[in-house]
Amino acid sequence: MSKPISAFLWAWRNYEAGSKSLRSLRRFYPDADLFIQVDYEGDVENYTKIAEQLDATVNRNAFQLGYCGDFGYVTVGRTHWPRTHSFEWLNNLYKACCSTDSKYMIILEEDDFILRPITLLQQDLSIAIHPTCPSPTGINRPNNIDGRLLEYSKQRGGISEAPGYGAGGGAFVNREHYISAWERCKEELWNDYDTLAGYSHIVGWQDFIVQYVMMLGGYPVIQNPYLAEHWEVGERWDAFEIITGFKNHTLVEI
Repeated sequence: MSKPISAFLWAWRNYEAGSKSLRSLRRFYPDADLFIQVDYEGDVENYTKIAEQLDATVNRNAFQLGYCGDFGYVTVGRTHWPRTHSFEWLNNLYKACCSTDSKYMIILEEDDFILRPITLLQQDLSIAIHPTCPSPTGINRPNNIDGRLLEYSKQRGGISEAPGYGAGGGAFVNREHYISAWERCKEELWNDYDTLAGYSHIVGWQDFIVQYVMMLGGYPVIQNPYLAEHWEVGERWDAFEIITGFKNHTLVEI
């Protein structure tokens, strides 16, 4: 019988928090396979030590991906990832999915933590994303998807409806569905990437492009009501199964 879930950690330099993130999943799913993908300028040395401790697999990006684009206080001098960067990220996730037999693969960053068993693992689904419509506090704040992107997907036999987008850290995919979707769409997506990014820069943002691959593959998107972003729920952070954007990992009990 396959494992219920494994993890793909998008790693940088906060290796103590990254280790805690992975161990928070292993607390409830001890047989989970762990894949640590360190950015090119990240702390490969310490993440290699963590991989040895956790019996995880560690790899380094072929080049620096960095933050997707300018956002808030972060300035990187671009609006989104170019296609080389998106494809490096997507293909590394694909390699991880091909290296395990788990049913699902969760995407983690260094500030994402599993606090309870994941309810939605009991269902058959393709991708579970951050809830924004409604959000965990009951506010409708959907991350809207440009209609031209939805039409592009529809014309290719994909999904043309979704409750916004939100496939960042804490989201998870059906591993086999992601493999199928990526193999199906990657060539055409490579050719059309710049046109699509011209419709909307979200094409070059990780929390959309993973979801879009699944949509292009024909797989429906659902929200995970048990997942929350710390900035929105504040002191209620420990009432959820998955908390993201949580900067003080010392408060997370393992």
